[in-house]
Amino acid sequence: MGRDVPRLEDGPLLTGASCFVDDVDRPGQVHVRIVRSDIAHGRIASISKGAALRRPGVIEVVTAHDIPAVRIPVRMMPSPEAVPVTQAPLAREVVRYAGEPVAAVVATDPYVAEDAAGEVDVVIEELDPVLDALDASAPDAPALHADALDGNVVNRLRARHGGDVERLLAEADLVIRDRLRTPRQSALPLETRGLVAERDPTTGRLTVWGPTKVKHFNRALLARLLELSERDIRFVEPDVGGGFGARGEFYPEDFLVPWLAVKLGRAVKWVEDRREHLLAINHSRETWCDFELGVRADGTFACFRARCLVDQGAYARTHGTMLLPWIFLHHLPGPYMWEGFEIDAASVLTNKTPSGTYRGPGQYESAFFRERMIDRAATELGTDPARLRQRNLVRVEAMPYTIDVGDAAPPVVYDGGDFPRVLDTLLSRSSYEALGGEVARRRRSGDLVGIGIAAYVEEAAFGRYEHARIVPRPDGRCVAYVGVAALGQGVRTALTQILADALDMPIDRVEVSHRDTDLVPEGFGSYASRATVIGGGAVLGAVEDLKRNAIRAAAERLEISERDLELAPGGVVRPRGQPTLGIPLAELDCDGTCRYDRPAPSFDMGAMLALVAVDRHTGGVSVRRLVLCHDVGRAVNPQLVEGQLVGAAVQGVGGALLEQLVYDPGGQPMVTSFMDYLMPTATEAPPIECFALELPHHDPQTEHPLRVKGCGEGGVIGAGAAIANAVADALRERPRAGLTLPITPDALLATSE
Repeated sequence: MGRDVPRLEDGPLLTGASCFVDDVDRPGQVHVRIVRSDIAHGRIASISKGAALRRPGVIEVVTAHDIPAVRIPVRMMPSPEAVPVTQAPLAREVVRYAGEPVAAVVATDPYVAEDAAGEVDVVIEELDPVLDALDASAPDAPALHADALDGNVVNRLRARHGGDVERLLAEADLVIRDRLRTPRQSALPLETRGLVAERDPTTGRLTVWGPTKVKHFNRALLARLLELSERDIRFVEPDVGGGFGARGEFYPEDFLVPWLAVKLGRAVKWVEDRREHLLAINHSRETWCDFELGVRADGTFACFRARCLVDQGAYARTHGTMLLPWIFLHHLPGPYMWEGFEIDAASVLTNKTPSGTYRGPGQYESAFFRERMIDRAATELGTDPARLRQRNLVRVEAMPYTIDVGDAAPPVVYDGGDFPRVLDTLLSRSSYEALGGEVARRRRSGDLVGIGIAAYVEEAAFGRYEHARIVPRPDGRCVAYVGVAALGQGVRTALTQILADALDMPIDRVEVSHRDTDLVPEGFGSYASRATVIGGGAVLGAVEDLKRNAIRAAAERLEISERDLELAPGGVVRPRGQPTLGIPLAELDCDGTCRYDRPAPSFDMGAMLALVAVDRHTGGVSVRRLVLCHDVGRAVNPQLVEGQLVGAAVQGVGGALLEQLVYDPGGQPMVTSFMDYLMPTATEAPPIECFALELPHHDPQTEHPLRVKGCGEGGVIGAGAAIANAVADALRERPRAGLTLPITPDALLATSE
């Protein structure tokens, strides 16, 4: 641990020996193509299969009336409000977004399935779509779901903390009010989604190959929907071309493909194309926020009031409709001390693709809303934005620092790190004072340049527990079976480093296995920067269990006291002081297991600085420099940590300046290819400097045994806010610039009119 061990995952990826889901082919397999609605909102009048079924090679066409009447339940924070607005695998009577599945075509060839899908005649009587979350949340807005409990508003959560906000706003020397917005985006991993499902004709067991970040949950859900035992289903995780929160959740296709495999008694394969991917995968980020900030003349934060509406799209998917409002309650306060605040956050249904999570969900948006308003206050006060933040950060002596947000969510507990040190490190490593002088000189020469800062807190390691089992092999190696998933983050390398150190064995004598649900009984998967924190805790606990079991077995065999035995380097149990004697672990016929429980997430601070230049003629923004500091507790692999922070920061650049999913007034998606959805390339990615700080934990009751903290989302959380603040700094004559992301040339030019 602590070394830049090269990624163990990369050999097959670099040599072409990897196996993605599209590389999985089974004997006699058939192919599925999903027929999707091209209407955003309407009633299904009829679906005609005849022309498609007559095409040679077509085996089956199914609609909602051919499959069980099931709905896909919520995985995270289920609620009674979400149940009536969950999605069926195929639309039965009403379609609610363009791209909603209405039928599935099965053929012997994928191109035949594609052609036949175009011959399924779907007649839809159009209804007026509701596309704006603000309009949809109005009391008189038409309800998109007749059974919804509160119209289009789902899971409204409210937080109250400290003193009366109305009084604090009245007493504040400065009050800033504005409406901010983050755009609709999507994770868009390099590899699109896909599944292969096959049922063994002899045993009846169903095997599903697919990139799933939550294998065990998906297996349990599929078993329930298919009315099978979990023992009758096996999930296998191939190599995965990126996840970022969106891939690996349970989508309509995750029911349809296995159900067809069971029905037809043949292997069934489905891989979506990019247009389908943009229509169907979870969207994210689109949120409106009305924010009021009260500040005293000396720069002390008095209070804030925020009202947030999350555009959920047409249905509650497995992330549910409570998670994002819950995250806003936890993250809008940020790393600061407040005399009081009020937060009102809700999910709102619209006729768009359903939303879920994307790297730093709710945290990216919260940082943008809060930090942008803090910079506006600094401008009004005539004070330096960095100094204003320094004045209000939670101090080390106040930790553990608890923020009670009321009954709607658990309290926020900051129990580790040093918030002022994180910001001070950012300022010193970026040469903030000198950089400010350079920017001032460039401004005098006519350049539009600016500096922006953002501070944030990453909430990591959700998911209650993780399971690990360690088995010694006859060849002297040890393998750890874990329930987490690999989504490109290098988790196998990090967990292997932890395992090698814990067993005191060479790294090439241990391995980590995570692909097969048959080999590990349970697990929560990979999301929310949890794999190393909770998976690593499980591996460490399983090693301790293995040691106990091995020493007990050796004591019985050697007929000596357990106190006189030790686990020696190389995986050998030996009498203390007898280096030439010992029994290999594999000969003791034992293993080690651990369920590592972590009931509460951790909160870790970071800060980011952006330097930007704005072209006064075109409105184009270029990010010239990003500097990022993040408290990681302890870096298992510093190179992997840097890779996570840099990669996330580049995604943050895209969200701040480029990426946006746009709909026309009829609810038609205007972004259906990479020609329309702009992401940063190497040209747009600025130089990024990362400083991973290894800061202590202050509460021994909650400290991780390895002192590790989450870092997988830290790089993205502050990027939108820092870049927006830098743009506003460059355009000082337009202090309200950058209140809506992405900051496009058109948007900037419009603010000057």
